[in-house]
Amino acid sequence: MTALAYNYYRNEEPLYTMIERLRHELLKITEHKSFCDRDVVELSQRLDAYIVLAQRQKSGRSEVGAR
Repeated sequence: MTALAYNYYRNEEPLYTMIERLRHELLKITEHKSFCDRDVVELSQRLDAYIVLAQRQKSGRSEVGAR
């Protein structure tokens, strides 16, 4: 994830809200565009980056609780 995307998440919108918004946006865009379309691929990559960040945060929380 780029620093810009991470800073946007931290400053503007809760992570899971961002994931849901992008997921809905991706579903909507794929109704009219191919999965290979540049816009679809870029949106999918952005969504992937936020999902990875959420997984890392969740993993980090579980490790802290185990100590």
